[in-house]
Amino acid sequence: MGVDKSGNKKTSRFNFIRRSSSRTSEDGAAQEASVDDIEHDSAHAEGEDQNTRNSQDELARQDSLPVVAESLQEEGEMQLTSGSLDPAAQAAQESSSAEDSDIVTSPVEDPEDTLKRLQENFQNMIDDKIAIIPLRLIDTHSGILHTSNDLDEVFRESEEYRRLTEDLLSTSVEELQRTVDEFFEYAMFSHKWASAKDEPQYGQIKGSVYEMNAPREISKLQQFCTVSKGAGYRWAWSDTCCIDKSNNAELQESIISMFAWYKESAITIVYLADVSDISQLKDSQWFKRGWTLQELLAPRFVRFYTQDWQPLIDSDKNHKEELLTVLHDITRIDVDVLKEFQPGVDSVKKRLSWVGSRATKKIEDMAYCLMGIFGIHMPVMYGEKHNAFVRLQKEIMALTEDLSLFDWVGEPSALHSYFAAHPRCFMTPSDDARQDSTSSKFEFRFLKTSRGITTGLSSTVLKAIKDLFREPPPGRFIANGRMSMPLFVHEVITLVPNPNKSGIFSYLVKAEGLSELEVIATQELVPASGKDTIKYRIVRMWEVSLIPPESTVAVALDAPITESLDSPEPPTIEDSPKQEKEKEKGKEKKEKEKEKEKEKESWVGRSKEFVTEFVTDIGDMVTHNAAATFLRKLQEPFVAQLLFTHGGKQPWRRVGTTTRIIAHASSGSVNFRGVKTLLVH
Repeated sequence: MGVDKSGNKKTSRFNFIRRSSSRTSEDGAAQEASVDDIEHDSAHAEGEDQNTRNSQDELARQDSLPVVAESLQEEGEMQLTSGSLDPAAQAAQESSSAEDSDIVTSPVEDPEDTLKRLQENFQNMIDDKIAIIPLRLIDTHSGILHTSNDLDEVFRESEEYRRLTEDLLSTSVEELQRTVDEFFEYAMFSHKWASAKDEPQYGQIKGSVYEMNAPREISKLQQFCTVSKGAGYRWAWSDTCCIDKSNNAELQESIISMFAWYKESAITIVYLADVSDISQLKDSQWFKRGWTLQELLAPRFVRFYTQDWQPLIDSDKNHKEELLTVLHDITRIDVDVLKEFQPGVDSVKKRLSWVGSRATKKIEDMAYCLMGIFGIHMPVMYGEKHNAFVRLQKEIMALTEDLSLFDWVGEPSALHSYFAAHPRCFMTPSDDARQDSTSSKFEFRFLKTSRGITTGLSSTVLKAIKDLFREPPPGRFIANGRMSMPLFVHEVITLVPNPNKSGIFSYLVKAEGLSELEVIATQELVPASGKDTIKYRIVRMWEVSLIPPESTVAVALDAPITESLDSPEPPTIEDSPKQEKEKEKGKEKKEKEKEKEKEKESWVGRSKEFVTEFVTDIGDMVTHNAAATFLRKLQEPFVAQLLFTHGGKQPWRRVGTTTRIIAHASSGSVNFRGVKTLLVH
């Protein structure tokens, strides 16, 4: 029971609640009597000091809690007061009373139940932490190799665990989590392996690693543990002895989880056996091994040590950040990526190129060491050889629209011709194909045309473009060993050896709608003149980015397809004899219109030979611009592939080339052939 501002005792709310709950209908007469008393008291109160009454009114307004009636008279006063309130205020008062009733009647949690719940939460923290650390760790204090299950027991026996459990009720969640994280901090080891027989394997670890004298590289492991201990870390992991490689399940889990283990480590210690000072860093074999790529990118904190186990630089800070520029110069990986790397399937070609000059002892590891780089998990199956890299590319293809996955040179995989045989195939520059063009740039000018022009894109072509915008081709997929691919196809007319380049497989290729181009193949090709059994195609891969901005396309899809003499002009499609005649008629008509109307010619394209004018309309200017923008992109130089087939129902295959094929549209024309879906082996 509190005290109000005037010094009087406040009556308890709980008495009112209790009295209200026990009130019955027999109290009616008493309530009527109390009303009379209230009227009498109210008249008497009129003569009291006005200031006192104002003060009491203010207190009544400030006190939101229901006032307790210590007598029937006071109870009647309360009823009269509540009756004078508006309905909304009265409802709010009743709601407040109900909430207070709930607070009073809510049960208090038993301390034993509270402690039990906290203990369960604490154990969950420990379990969650153990789930993300390596399966085995070396205790740098004792040199004993422990499993993750052992670590749970070790922590329970620790001073940190005892201190927390003794005062669990008063320990915050943040303090619990911080203690767990600090206890299980671990160091990861990164190094270039010596021969397998010289490295300490899991089966050779008996007792403390500090007490072992063999194999030859045991001293390297001992030094790593000593340095980790000196840096303040109790737990350490090395890929030599902390994986039971005879256990396939453990081996697979370790390989799939290794990137995450390095990323979650407190420190990664890199031992450079062939470096005595920083001037030799760029030539270290550590930068030439496949697995060390993720050991550089994944960790947040790295320290490099020379061959005599001295820090590479005189700094206790993060060597990775201290040497960012040097590491960039050696690896050609962007500084921002080195500083804060994130796995993903963007910039596919660039990521694959990082490992192009590196090597692994096992063929399959060239793919497995990249799983963490792309954030991909796939089964580890030693013995599959080159199929591992093909499987990796398939997994990447399923997760991204990035066409740089197919922008490679060299030998195609024997398992599937559209996939590269090795990461080194991706080491060519991936500059924009448009910058490789030496032909004149084709430009659009969305201008009105003279009434005399009557030739141009047909409504059928424009409808095909509109349909393409509405229902773009589906993505690429593989079924029964064949890849279904949406492509722009240019039939090869001739493919002949290049007389100016002997000693290499250089060919001059002429394809429909394209300027003549050179293809340098990785093997000899059978010439083609259009009548041979073997057929060739130059293809361009469909990409979603070809579709104009969504706002432009939305208008285009809703617009009707009509013809008009005042339409803006897209460029021509590939010429046919019929179009040649129409052009001549168009030119004559244009000259007449020019003389009559004295209008300035409207141009929609510029080329070395001529510009063809024509009129079509798909509704309005925005609609036509959407189609023209699309055709403009098709006019740009593009990265192409050369396919061949022996005819019949044989699937198409990609020809391996030593250089990128950059194709250019024929001068003065834009070809829209639609998108075809080909089956490629």
